[in-house]
Amino acid sequence: MQLFNGDNDNYKPDEVDFQLMQSLQRDGRESFSDIARRLGIAVSTVSKRYVNLVEKGILKIIGRVDPNKVGFNAYASILVQVDSVEGVQRIAKQIAELPEVSFLAMRTGEFDLEVNVMCRDNNHLLDLMNERIHTIAGVRKTETIMYLKVYKWGQPELSLIQNHNP
Repeated sequence: MQLFNGDNDNYKPDEVDFQLMQSLQRDGRESFSDIARRLGIAVSTVSKRYVNLVEKGILKIIGRVDPNKVGFNAYASILVQVDSVEGVQRIAKQIAELPEVSFLAMRTGEFDLEVNVMCRDNNHLLDLMNERIHTIAGVRKTETIMYLKVYKWGQPELSLIQNHNP
């Protein structure tokens, strides 16, 4: 697994790229022909733009599963405090390899990392904490916050940045 580092060769998506990405956010299976027709551009332009966005790591098409409907019933945010600043990157890489992890970020404050996980149940979460996270060398302490109900899964609406992109 690769950690996200935000590096995309400094490529700045333009208006057409944003429209293509918005279309694919709504329906990742929409045909290039339909997108081209709606945007008033050639299918080859859509195809080339798509390939470029994928190669740059800006766009990735995935199937989003509703965790509740497939048996993930314990969601949590785990805050992790690390022994030393030098250990944060090493520990983040180890935590990123855990299949339960859906989000991982360095943060400010008392804790160095925030880890969002999806587990089958509380016992699964407990095993994850005790057998895998707490056994990583350099993890000083953790604090776990359970999510009782998730009201929205999603990504930010691209229009929020599109109209403010210089």
